[in-house]
Amino acid sequence: MTPTEFASRLCLRPFSDENESDYGRFGPATPLKRAAVLIPVINRESGLHILLTQRANHLRNHPGQISFPGGKHDEVDDTLTDTAIRESEEEIGLNTRKIQPLGWLPELHTVSHFTMSPLVALVDGNQTFVANEDEVSDIFEVPLAYLMARKHQFYLTPEWQGKPSKIHFIRFENKLIWGATAAILQKLIRHIE
Repeated sequence: MTPTEFASRLCLRPFSDENESDYGRFGPATPLKRAAVLIPVINRESGLHILLTQRANHLRNHPGQISFPGGKHDEVDDTLTDTAIRESEEEIGLNTRKIQPLGWLPELHTVSHFTMSPLVALVDGNQTFVANEDEVSDIFEVPLAYLMARKHQFYLTPEWQGKPSKIHFIRFENKLIWGATAAILQKLIRHIE
């Protein structure tokens, strides 16, 4: 799939109104904090790749987990797009002039009481990504074709606060992508299939 085909599928197909239970709503029914993540899509000779990070092990929240660059919406951000791009610049050294935002996937409500907005963007891979060691221990890419193969995906449905809650998982090399990141990836894959 070329970057143009990828962008066309995102732009031409309407986002589906999926059942909220796909992600689940965790915690109290109070307003959640806002966050935005960037889903960097990079064109390589072997095809499209999705850039991911591994959070630093010393972080208080979600240490060592696989994630997208992004984070909490701050007062300095006029929009959630600003949040996703600013956080990506801080975490991986993203050159903000080398991205083409394509659109948003549906919001996700997390167990850590955030409403997360995922921004899909084509990112020029001809730049050096540098992990901010205060936040990120690793930066890596997963081929989109790998993510689209259902055999790498699975989920469990444990109970959370007395209700079943689906948790998504994707295996890649020596890494386990799970939770919100895996759910967003699966949402992206279903959208472009």
